[in-house]
Amino acid sequence: MNKKITIDALARMTQDEFSRMGERFDIMDARFDKVDERLDKMNNTLKTVLDVVLEIPSKKAFERMETKVEANDVRLSSVERKISNK
Repeated sequence: MNKKITIDALARMTQDEFSRMGERFDIMDARFDKVDERLDKMNNTLKTVLDVVLEIPSKKAFERMETKVEANDVRLSSVERKISNK
């Protein structure tokens, strides 16, 4: 037996389906907003970590400073010897 649907019933069914889809989209929007907030927090944390890492001198920079200190130490010793000989 085929049941005929009236235009009003079809319109109501269509409106109900659109309302349910709207509710689902609202839920998804809320979830995406939470994910977006988490990503923003992670991005800020990564920026902070990067800033800290960039503030730490590299191993090569330490080696260059050590070389400079050694060179200055040699020069200072040389100057001290010259002064003590006079």
